This record gives sequence, structure tokens and C-alpha cells, in this order.
Amino acid sequence: MKRITKRTFLITTLTAFFSISLAPISSPVSASDYKQLPKPEWTYDVPTDATTQIHSKNYYFTGNIVYPIVSEQTNSQTAYTFLYQSDRSTGKTKSVNSLLAIDDKTGKQKWIHKSPMPYNSFEVDQSGNVYYFDEVNSGNKKVYQLISLDSNNKPRWVKTFKDYFQFNVLEDGRIAVVTFTKDTSVITLYTKEGKPLIKREFHGHVRHIQGNYVGLINSDAPRNTTTIDIYSIPTGKKIISAVQPQDHVNIVHADFEVLSGGTVIVPIYDAKMKVETLHAYKPNGEKKWIRPLPKPAQDAVFGTTYAHNMYDSFYVSLGNNYLIQEKNMLSLYNTNNQLIATKTFTDLPAQGLLQRLNDQSIVFGAVDKTQAWYDSSKPEPKKAAYYILDSNTLKTKNSFVIDDALFHQADVRFHDANTFYIQMSKTIAKYVLE
Repeated sequence: MKRITKRTFLITTLTAFFSISLAPISSPVSASDYKQLPKPEWTYDVPTDATTQIHSKNYYFTGNIVYPIVSEQTNSQTAYTFLYQSDRSTGKTKSVNSLLAIDDKTGKQKWIHKSPMPYNSFEVDQSGNVYYFDEVNSGNKKVYQLISLDSNNKPRWVKTFKDYFQFNVLEDGRIAVVTFTKDTSVITLYTKEGKPLIKREFHGHVRHIQGNYVGLINSDAPRNTTTIDIYSIPTGKKIISAVQPQDHVNIVHADFEVLSGGTVIVPIYDAKMKVETLHAYKPNGEKKWIRPLPKPAQDAVFGTTYAHNMYDSFYVSLGNNYLIQEKNMLSLYNTNNQLIATKTFTDLPAQGLLQRLNDQSIVFGAVDKTQAWYDSSKPEPKKAAYYILDSNTLKTKNSFVIDDALFHQADVRFHDANTFYIQMSKTIAKYVLE
């Protein structure tokens, strides 16, 4: 499920909101710790009739979780990713989506669970709990279920609803279930154990949920705009109204981001000026600052799924800070819009891709794109460069730059500063940088 000021006001107030940097550190990055990949810890061969789910692998949205997800529960380290099959047993082609669980210590398959729906209805939290949507018949009526499994594919709990719903696993592990009426959205938050926490009804249809905030489309707003009202879920109070151009949807940003200290950042797009500006608000809705984003030079394959992970100008929250990517330069700012550090990456063979990790790290890297991204069956050697950075300082923790990479940029998925996976169409391999 898963931006509000006049242009004249913006122009006259930009300078007032810009702030002086705390201790800007600007440095090019080109050295590497590893000149070749280590031997894989293990390699898993995908079943012959399946492939890794190409769309979920390549689709990029800063709010989405990158697969494979690896849980670290004691004695239950499990790596999850998606599989895709085309079933022709009935004479007609039918898409079959599945969730694959691998023992992260050994690389052995634990189980495969098929989605009951003709699409991927699974989500996984960072603890390794699985959730999926199903439709079942109860008597002569259809009901809708949210089902939770553990890392051994055993049922944890089931919630049954009489109305169709959508759900999201939030970053803190809570589950948001959303049901809709004609004009409203009802949000119920559950713990990962399935215990209800809060239930509230909001005017409008949900666009984005993060932390304790929800953004909804205001259907009563003028039709030549897309107005998103952002509410506090615990209080039910509207905090911000963000006015975007008509039918505006950003393929890279969420409608808003929430920093850990409570600051809400909303990107607002000016269609006439073709400029996007970040607007920051306190939890009570009071404006803190604004900052324009650099204009993007969208990747040449715009319009394809792969273009979503090649956008070269965007922002993302990192704890109580936020980061702006401008091509292959990263700039880190604190919650008060003060510059903490910048880094420029001079040796990337293509537009860099950012990955957020859960261990106070981020990854920035790229793979040469002379070979088509979707041609994974016979990869050609190419340059790859990846840097693992401290998300609080942008200092380099680890890196590798190699000239014989037999993978594509969309195949690389980091779990932490030392562990990453290369997920090809027919194999998944785990690597550890010692």
C-alpha cells in the first residue's frame, strides 16, 4: 500500500529554511577492501520448473523490504524469497507464486508454500514470521483470512474477516489491516502475535502507512489535485494535508517518511517547475523546514520494472536522519536539516542503487549494465562495485570492487554489513565478507 505550500511562498522561503551544516564531510570513494568475491557459503539451486520472482526482485520502492529476508531467531535462521512458476497442466497458462524458505546456515531448502491467490499474497517480518492473504468459503459466503506461519511453515494464528482487506507488515513488526467502505478506511493494528492494538476509521482511502501515521486520499478535495491527508493513528487527528498534482503517484518515494524522532517528511511535486521539495513537520503538524530535491535524470529504461530501482535522485529516512541521493553522491542530513556528511562514488560502473539495512548500515553500489538486466541465464563478466556505509556517518565499513562479476545489479541483496546474497533466476548464493 501499499505532499502544501503555494509556489510563491516556496520561492520566497527556501533560503530561510536552509540550514548551516554541522560538520560536512565531503570525500570521494574509490578504494576497495575486496578485489574478488569470496567463495559462497552455500548455493541453492531453484527447482527446475521455477524461477526467482523477477518482478518482486527488481521492483524498487524505498518503503519496500528487500528479499531475501533473513530472520535471526535463535536456532531458526531462515532466508525467504519468492518463486514463480507457469502451470500449464490444465492446457491454460496459470501463474503460481510461492514463498521459498531456506536454512540460512546450510543453504538447504526448508519448505515451499504456494500462494492461494493468483498473485503473491505473502509478506515476511524481520523476525521470520510469514503472513498471507486467503479467500475461503464459509457456508454459502466467502470470507477473507489473514494467516500467519512460523519459520517452520507451522500456523501461528488466523484472523477471519467478512470483508475484503489489505494488509501491511510495518517496520516495527506490527500488522496493519485495512478494510474499505465507499468513503472511509478502517485500520486495525495487530501485534505480531495477532493481538489487536487499536482500530480507527478515517475519511478517504489509504495510500501509505508508516510508524503511527497513515496517509489517505481526500476524495472531497478539488479534482485537479491529489490531496493526501496524513493522520496520527493513535489519536485519529489530522496532522498534515499534502497537495500534489492531479493523479500524482511517485514510483520512488512513499507519500511521506517518518524519522525515529517523530519528524514527518513529505515530498511535494511542483508540476510546472518540475521540482520536488521536501517539507518537514513536527508531530503536531508545525512546519520545520523545506529542502528542494535535485532534479533526476531518469534511467533510459524508464517505464519498465527495472527503472524503478534505477531512479537517480531521491531521499530516504535513516533513523532520525535522512539521506538524499543525487546520481552517485550521497548527502546525509539530521532531523533539523543540518548536513552531517557527503560522499561521492567515483568508480561505480553505472547509476548506484541504495539499500537500507537493519544494522545501522546502508549499501551503495552498481554493476555495469552493458548486458541486458533480464538476461541472467548466460551472464557476461562485468565490473561491480559496492560500498557498505555507516548510516549515521557515511563512513565506509566494507567494500568490494571486482571486474569479473557474473551477475546483474538487481541480483545483489545485502543482509548486513558483511553478508549478502546473489539471487539469480535459477540460483541463490550466500556470501560473507570477513
